[in-house]
Amino acid sequence: MKGLLLTMTEPPSHMEEEFNAWYDTEHLPERLAIPGFESARRWVDPRAPLGAGKYLATYELANPQVLESPEYLAHVGAQFTPWSKRCLERCLLFRRWACAQILPGEAAPHPATGALFFACGDTPAEHEAEFNKWYDEEHIPLLSAVPGVLHARRFFDPKGKPRYVALYELADANVAGSAPWNAALKTDWAKRIDKLTQDCEWVLATYVAYEPETLSPQARRR
Repeated sequence: MKGLLLTMTEPPSHMEEEFNAWYDTEHLPERLAIPGFESARRWVDPRAPLGAGKYLATYELANPQVLESPEYLAHVGAQFTPWSKRCLERCLLFRRWACAQILPGEAAPHPATGALFFACGDTPAEHEAEFNKWYDEEHIPLLSAVPGVLHARRFFDPKGKPRYVALYELADANVAGSAPWNAALKTDWAKRIDKLTQDCEWVLATYVAYEPETLSPQARRR
């Protein structure tokens, strides 16, 4: 079963350039050198309200157990580099999901993805079976058929808050919110699920592919 490590972060504005320098020149290369980390991409929501999670990172894993390996554990917690500690300790927000891919099978991310719609939520236990049936049999198929949706995948983190993650890989950010997209959200079954999960936390956001900028000498300093 494929795995996904997903992190949502936001640095304070005064150290954003340094944060991105750390991420691009130290953190991502360090993670991608760990066996089982297959690929990684960063995403940004330039319109995110302060503290809502401006940056998203997706790390594709051979399986969820990669995050329990000695090679991974040698780079986290007390083993963080000084630069990692500095940047992470100053984040306004840090959220993390360690997931197993539950749909569809072993599918990899689409290479042409220009934007990502991130949907993370939960359901009361008594409605979980129907929630998953709706997601797998109606919701994912309908949104996957929307023009500009390249791929859709679901993930589960038993310790996540919330536990369920769906990633919709889009040609561009305008796909989310288009007329066909909105129509797919208005079925009778979707309305029922909305009511059943209305007291659960949901995180919904559209991110665009992050492109590293030229770094100033000051940003590179540790």
